[in-house]
Formats: sequence, structure tokens, C-alpha cells
Amino acid sequence: MKTVIGIFAIFTATIFFLSIEIGKKPIFGHIYNVISPATRGAQNLAEGFFGTSVNKTQKFSKDLFYNSTPKIKDSVKSKMSSVKNHKGLPQEEIPERDKQKLDELIKSH
Repeated sequence: MKTVIGIFAIFTATIFFLSIEIGKKPIFGHIYNVISPATRGAQNLAEGFFGTSVNKTQKFSKDLFYNSTPKIKDSVKSKMSSVKNHKGLPQEEIPERDKQKLDELIKSH
């Protein structure tokens, strides 16, 4: 608790100090005039770095997404395909009582 109060007191004292006017301008204004060229340069550098990173990440994500789908449609080319030759196979007859049991099993799950 003492740490929080101490930090708040230092923050408040700093704000009051930077607000003192010298020559109709607060101390913060004088400090800003001296430091602003360096801070603008740092800000431009950071924006360029993060902008480039975001653009590269977006490009990578788009490439990953578009490369995830196959470009060729897959199809079965075998003459033994079950879709083509299902007519000649014998059909199994399921008794009515078994159908009812299967329906009850499906409904219960």
C-alpha cells in the first residue's frame, strides 16, 4: 500500500512541476521543444517497423489461407468405384423387428 501511495505522490508532484509556467509556457512545453525531434524520429521508426511487420503478417496469412485449399478437384478414376457398380451387389434384407430396434437405438442416442 505504501508503494502505491508513494508512486501516486511522485506522479502528482511531477505533473505539478511540469505545469509551472516559465515565460508564459509550462516547463513541459520547453522540454517538448527540445525532445520533440528525437521523439518524432523514434515514432516514425516504430511506425515503419510495426507497419512492415503487420503487412508481412497479413501477406503470410493470406498466402497460408489460399494455399490450404487444393487447386485440383479430387475424383475417383477407378472402374471398381462403389458409386458406379452398386447395382450388381446383393442387397441385405433387414427384418422389421431389427429395424425397430435400430430406430430405438438411434433415438436414444
